Amino acid sequence: MTFLTKGGDAFRTIEAKTGSTYRMKPEDLGKLFTNRGASALVTFTLPITGDIQVGWWVDVFTAAATEIIVASHVTDTMTTFNDLTADSVSFSTVSEIIGGGWRFVWDGTGWLVMIMAEETQTMTIVTA
Repeated sequence: MTFLTKGGDAFRTIEAKTGSTYRMKPEDLGKLFTNRGASALVTFTLPITGDIQVGWWVDVFTAAATEIIVASHVTDTMTTFNDLTADSVSFSTVSEIIGGGWRFVWDGTGWLVMIMAEETQTMTIVTA
């Protein structure tokens, strides 16, 4: 479980990734990943869907001024802004990176990508 308790209050697991790549695992359910402290691009790959349950979710948030990419391990399985078959999403416009993020939810068929971004942030969507 990714929520810790202390005296009845819930605390969420927050994990910063500063390396170049990270493949998420089933045990990352409910985590909030950031790129805080990163000095270069960080690429996250969503977990292998055969290893997770329907409803598995994770959040990714940009907390450093470096590009961040989140990709599915299988092409054409992400549903996001104006795209039913995306492969990855990213924030890469230098002046528009910090403060954006996403929630990724596995619905049994594909990844539902919910965007946490300000109106002035540009998200890049890649479809093969």
